[in-house]
Amino acid sequence: MGDASERGDEAWTARSQVPSVLVVDDEQVTRAVLTDFLSQEGYKVWTVDDARSALALMQRERIDLVLSGLCLPEMSGLDLLRELKESHPFTVALIMTAYPSVETATQAMKLGAFDYLQKPFKIQDVMLAVRRGLTQQRLRSENIELRAALSLYQLASRMSTSLELLPNLRLIAETVQEQTRATGVHVILFPRNEIMWDGVNLGDPLTEEDLTEETLALTTAVVVDEAHLPHYIEQNERTKRLLSVVIVPLFQQEEHFGVLIASSTQRNFWERDRKLLTIIADRASAAVQSAQLFEALERSFRHTIEALVTALEEKDPYTAGHSERVALYARLTAERLGLPPHETELIYQAGRLHDIGKLTIRSDELNKPTGLTPDEVRRFRLHPVYGEELLGAIPTFKALLPAIGGHHENYDGTGYPRGLKGKEIPLMARIMAVADSYDAMTSHRAYRKALPHAFAVEELKACSGTQYDPHIVAAFLLAIEDWRKKRIEAGLDVPA
Repeated sequence: MGDASERGDEAWTARSQVPSVLVVDDEQVTRAVLTDFLSQEGYKVWTVDDARSALALMQRERIDLVLSGLCLPEMSGLDLLRELKESHPFTVALIMTAYPSVETATQAMKLGAFDYLQKPFKIQDVMLAVRRGLTQQRLRSENIELRAALSLYQLASRMSTSLELLPNLRLIAETVQEQTRATGVHVILFPRNEIMWDGVNLGDPLTEEDLTEETLALTTAVVVDEAHLPHYIEQNERTKRLLSVVIVPLFQQEEHFGVLIASSTQRNFWERDRKLLTIIADRASAAVQSAQLFEALERSFRHTIEALVTALEEKDPYTAGHSERVALYARLTAERLGLPPHETELIYQAGRLHDIGKLTIRSDELNKPTGLTPDEVRRFRLHPVYGEELLGAIPTFKALLPAIGGHHENYDGTGYPRGLKGKEIPLMARIMAVADSYDAMTSHRAYRKALPHAFAVEELKACSGTQYDPHIVAAFLLAIEDWRKKRIEAGLDVPA
């Protein structure tokens, strides 16, 4: 692990406060004069005699400003400007020429040149243009930092609206790509416990198999240049095209559970990119932790439902299977209505618990084969309220309460326990009312045998608009017929 850390220190160089200037000119005298004066001003100076050498150097070194001649061998200064605009948009460029024209000056400015200098030039004019250009570059960098901070704030805000892991990891990957101009972003999560995650990829995918032992041993973020890539990324046809990567290990309570990688086939990453990804990696770790907690809560939620439904069906053997069937019919209806998967799942879970308030009613009253007394009717009609009270104190069940408390409300306002009317009744309660009534009619009860499917359908149609929401009845009837057809074709039982 020590070797990996040492290589990581070699792989990136912290940005110094000294601005760096690259002089690109095919005249050796011009390069020498500019080097002397720029060095005296305290700048770090690089020189090359052609544009291709300039671009190659900029892949290895951070350059703040390029001072380039217009007439260069093979590739002109204007061509260099085009390349800088595409691959180094944060670098300031100045153009020098002995043959100025309005046309070339205009073209250079359109391609992003900060200034246009005429040879032979006064050295003080060049120094002034360089100082102004570097001031522009500094302001641009500060603006980039501000945009990055805003982007991180927006990322945190968007992630707070969801506990789902993969959508949040995709938000993280998109933010990294936007801020670093990476050609690939990879959040690779290693297999852990019962949950198997492979993460998300933007661009060419990397896999766990592409990572070397040095990468898996990293404890801090590194920027890796092309020369050091084989230490961290296995070399194959896909990865040989990479020019630079940022690798950030993901930790949670000292457990290494994955890596966040930004890769590029077009540019080198710098210390700013490493710092940014380190901050974003904390968001990724928090997203994974939240997803784990959410998954544990969901498991506990499902187990609790199973226990409550079992307790209810043991209390009332005539309704054994009723809760599951109502949940199924309610889900079929929700799907037919085109509700989102999350709402459909809530409606299904509410169906399983819609009668949970009956746990508070004596078994002899629930299974009474004769008519109920007025007092027994009153208590029975309060079972939706009892169900709300039973589950209301548990945060996990709050989303289900509208269906539990409202599944006996009638569309015309004659239902119970609150006499709600029309759209005052929550949607999931209106769905539950239809599903519950259908199963009640087509199931055996202590006081009668199951009624035929055709009878139940006609009864729902007859009560559409009074007891039931017509829109829900229509959706239910389409859903139940489709479900019955598929069951019959599969040789499975359906209500007679």
